[in-house]
Amino acid sequence: MNKLYLITGATGHIGTILISELLKREAPIRALVLPGDEAKLPSGIEIVVGDVTDERSLIPFFDRAGYDALTLIHCAARITVASKPDPRIWHVNVDGTETVMRMALAAGVERALYISSVHAIPEKPKPHTIEEVDRFSVDLVQGQYAKSKAAAAQIALDYAKKGLNVSVVHPSGVIGPGDTMQQNHMIRTLRAMAKGAIPLALQGGYDFVDSRDVVAGLLACEERGRRGECYILSGHFVTILELLNMVRRIKGKRPKKAVLPYSVVKALAPAVEWFSRLFRQKAPFFTPYSIHTLQTNGRFSHAKATRELGYLPRQIEVSVGDSLS
Repeated sequence: MNKLYLITGATGHIGTILISELLKREAPIRALVLPGDEAKLPSGIEIVVGDVTDERSLIPFFDRAGYDALTLIHCAARITVASKPDPRIWHVNVDGTETVMRMALAAGVERALYISSVHAIPEKPKPHTIEEVDRFSVDLVQGQYAKSKAAAAQIALDYAKKGLNVSVVHPSGVIGPGDTMQQNHMIRTLRAMAKGAIPLALQGGYDFVDSRDVVAGLLACEERGRRGECYILSGHFVTILELLNMVRRIKGKRPKKAVLPYSVVKALAPAVEWFSRLFRQKAPFFTPYSIHTLQTNGRFSHAKATRELGYLPRQIEVSVGDSLS
């Protein structure tokens, strides 16, 4: 079968690793990129310049002439931990997903995967482990990014009911290689830890997963995932202190023991975010939203993905080390 992979968000963190893996398999690829991003992709793939929010620009992206089957992997998204509302988050993540799914159904796409996030899943109280759900609501999650991913995940499930063979995957906090655009907030944080710019740990923790494991889970889901089903692709829960000391061990530095209390960091975070944007024009490492996230229940089960897809994440020490290289 002559199958073409359609990849949105091709220059993003997951998209970069996904394309690399598909090229190893000599699979035909058509990548959707924003204007000016063409040179950021490797040779050997077809490039369509467009935008997930612009239906007209997606017409050549979904052209199936010469191919027996199309597999869509919708990675495109805007990610933020900022406090300031940004209408582009909803426009790209929700309106863009609606457009992509509608056109995929119309084009007769044989298989589709939507890359959501664990943030779309309602939190359970500690110490319960969070598992997949079969419906999503913006009212059950906090933060503009989480709400947008919840709305978009529900759109994908609605299209599954309309006949599109689509599954939803939920990665946890992605680290690991492939962040060529240097936009991954957590990898910036890890590298700052390595340089000593973050000498103390904050209270709290989260689940982090390797970008290569996410891609392996995606491609396994393409083959074995069920239509209208969701799969959590999580890794390992670690505290920020454990994460800081992993980085310090890799760099040959002595471990730290001190942890900044949540109450202190919460009080300082709004001012830190404001000053960071004012003088550096770059998102700070910690914002009120990201600090809040570290206090939430960050324990996610990948048991369903392991059982149905054969998904197994690698050790987090490996992922942290490769994030710094």
